[in-house]
Amino acid sequence: MGGVTSQLARFVVVSVWIALMVALWQQGDGTSEQGASRLLPQTGKTGLGAWMGLYMNDKKVGYSSFAIEPVGEGYLLTDRSVLRLRMMEQDQTITAHSTAETDSAYALRSFRVRLQSGVGDFEVAGMVDGAALAVTTKLGTQSDVRSLPIDGPVYLPSTLRARLVADGLEVGATRRASVFDAAAMAAAPITVEVVAREPLASLDGPVDAWRLRESFRGIDSTVWLDDAGAVLREEGPLGLVAIRETAERATGHGWGQGSLVDLMDAVAVPIAAPIASPRELAHLRVRVAGLGSLAPPDDERQRLDGDALTVDRESLAASDTFALPYTRPDHAAALAASGFVQSDHPRLKAVAAEIVGGESDARAAAVKLRRWVYEEIEKRPVASIPNALQVLEMGAGDCNEHAVLFAALARAIGLPARIAAGIVYADGVFLYHAWNEVWLGRQWVSVDAAFDQMPADATHVKLIAGEPDRHVDLVPVIGKLTIDVLDAG
Repeated sequence: MGGVTSQLARFVVVSVWIALMVALWQQGDGTSEQGASRLLPQTGKTGLGAWMGLYMNDKKVGYSSFAIEPVGEGYLLTDRSVLRLRMMEQDQTITAHSTAETDSAYALRSFRVRLQSGVGDFEVAGMVDGAALAVTTKLGTQSDVRSLPIDGPVYLPSTLRARLVADGLEVGATRRASVFDAAAMAAAPITVEVVAREPLASLDGPVDAWRLRESFRGIDSTVWLDDAGAVLREEGPLGLVAIRETAERATGHGWGQGSLVDLMDAVAVPIAAPIASPRELAHLRVRVAGLGSLAPPDDERQRLDGDALTVDRESLAASDTFALPYTRPDHAAALAASGFVQSDHPRLKAVAAEIVGGESDARAAAVKLRRWVYEEIEKRPVASIPNALQVLEMGAGDCNEHAVLFAALARAIGLPARIAAGIVYADGVFLYHAWNEVWLGRQWVSVDAAFDQMPADATHVKLIAGEPDRHVDLVPVIGKLTIDVLDAG
């Protein structure tokens, strides 16, 4: 299991990266380079558009096109992008396509986002209906409908920029607004500040540009706009950069020689010496640095004392249990359905009931669910924003897919379950990973359905607790986190 373990451990960062692309740049669609000329954005007096080359640490990883044009009493936004990544020693292409309709002030009326990775399609559509956003997620033959509350106008990052330009840019001006985050399927606040007016190199030579700083979900990015509001350059986290280019250059130049960017190798956390028998490890003490404002959970399993973090694997034999379903109100959040963990969906409820086969003991049911997910879900990388219905439909995935499916199946039978994300040791380094925790009466017990562990070994270091929408919170520490092993035994 060692090779599979190390491969699966890497892929929480893929979902983080894809979420960033969707949430920060809202770009999309799988269009071949041969057909690129058909996607030239509308420009001139009636519209605004551009082509962008996408880079990570100065190496090209994709391209996108973007256009806003007036339609009726509002605007139509179209974004398309192609991303190429190296995952599990395979080159993969990820495409996305998003469209949105806005009112005359660029506030969102409706939208549709489609993400394709060659394994399964992810599609989400929404429409503003008074004080709610009606969101429909389509996953192969399955669909899920949710109503999300909103408070006032909601934008996309790109339409908010258009609104700023329409209002008139001025150095020092700041706007706060609500932006729909398709990666989280929720509205989140964004702050945009006009920082400076400065020269910037462009396709047509130096141009006076407006430099904006955007703060979204704790992540800062910098954007340069021309006077018309077109993006000239955008710099985000993890070394991500978008540069305005011609269509021909964006789609056909700058790919370089050799293999594509391997995201997981780029963000692995090295340590000085290997850890022996990591899957059997019951105790780990490490010194951590580079966490910034991120505070790892301090609970029964792991304790943080200054910069020293200690993890002790739980004892399953010493844990308590109870008769399902859990009815007390203290863990309602860990029993609730969500856009990622659709535990109230009839298909998921039926599959969960079939797996446990009438088992009412919480601990025994958790073991059955863990074993089923481990055995039935094919171990392969999936570049998507995972949710339980999609995983069940595809029957494949990495650690993220295992975690969301296990959580949904557990909640469907009344077993409180939550998702943890952080790092795990494999192949001489710590890698970003996701797993689960279930409530067994007196304590939370870790479960890793991708590794077939319950409880999980002590190299599982939890940095955050939450569903895939929370995984973006890892971004500020990726590339900065360091680990010094003090004791492993």
